[in-house]
Amino acid sequence: MMGNTKLQEENLVVKMSPHIRAKNTSQWIMLQVIIALLFPTVAGTIIFGPKVLAFVLVGATAAAFSEYVYQKLFGKQVTVSDLSAAVTGMLVGLTMPYAAKLSTTALLSVLAIVIFKQLFGGIGRNILNPAVAVRMGYLLLPWIWLELFPQYDVITTASSKDAVLAKFVTTGATDAVDAVSSSTPLYHIGGGATAVKEGLPDLQRIFFGYEMGGYGGAVGETCKFAILIALLYLILRRIVNPKIPLLYFATCAAIALLKSGFDFEFMLYHLFTGAIIFGGVFMITDYTTGGLTPMGQTIFAVGCGILTMAFRFGDYSPGGVGFAILIMNLLIPVIDRFTSPKIVGHEKRPKAFRS
Repeated sequence: MMGNTKLQEENLVVKMSPHIRAKNTSQWIMLQVIIALLFPTVAGTIIFGPKVLAFVLVGATAAAFSEYVYQKLFGKQVTVSDLSAAVTGMLVGLTMPYAAKLSTTALLSVLAIVIFKQLFGGIGRNILNPAVAVRMGYLLLPWIWLELFPQYDVITTASSKDAVLAKFVTTGATDAVDAVSSSTPLYHIGGGATAVKEGLPDLQRIFFGYEMGGYGGAVGETCKFAILIALLYLILRRIVNPKIPLLYFATCAAIALLKSGFDFEFMLYHLFTGAIIFGGVFMITDYTTGGLTPMGQTIFAVGCGILTMAFRFGDYSPGGVGFAILIMNLLIPVIDRFTSPKIVGHEKRPKAFRS
């Protein structure tokens, strides 16, 4: 009682924490990410055609609409204006192969929001990165998609392992890029490879993405130059901590160098093919699923790099980045718990760091 009287005499106001708030809102942060995603969107549209823009628009619209409907149906606060759903939909659209249908992009965006975001409690509570989770499900469960969309054919090779990691192309699609079902350059540097094989595109073409439409892959990851410009923008806007993507890239590069006997062309080829650059900029930097503590974020980035290269050299190149991120998403709550900072005046770390 005496303490309260003293506080009143000093004109002090007692309030619950937090006492310091960041000026940037979730909406503003997501808007910056949307702006950054426009760089690979424009590059993909130039390389593949206007269908890439349609992927992004359909994905963002389907994601935002499904979040609105879900929250209305279950009487939850409608948060679609924070733009996080739109970001998820854009990411789904940019990770699609060119030959996929827009209906598939829409369905994946809805599943990403409903299953991997809203069922976990919404923004800030999901355990897995929604865009990565649904994309890996699309990659690993082709038989389900064939049941849902019988108009699709699955292009496989003689290997049963490749059959599991099948690619979808639309039957008789005359507007599809030539050879979209052919193996991407990533297939030729994974497994037991220690050098870049002859006949593959040179590093300049791989980096800028021109004339790469015929090699398939995700439409948003083709132009590495555009993705790195997006990373620079996010760093300058203080949205992304540069140590996270740089640690991831450095880990992947170091492992590739060791594997190849310090062949720098081989190392750069690994960095510039597949989803390492795209995943490092837009996926592992996710606030919710990428670690809360400084040490946890470091372990997360390095762990993603180690697992990515393990999958690649283990002959699971097509989904290495996605699988690595999902595994580390599952491990990061434990990592955060053991790397949480000590509270001033306490000898032990808090037992329940993550709420």
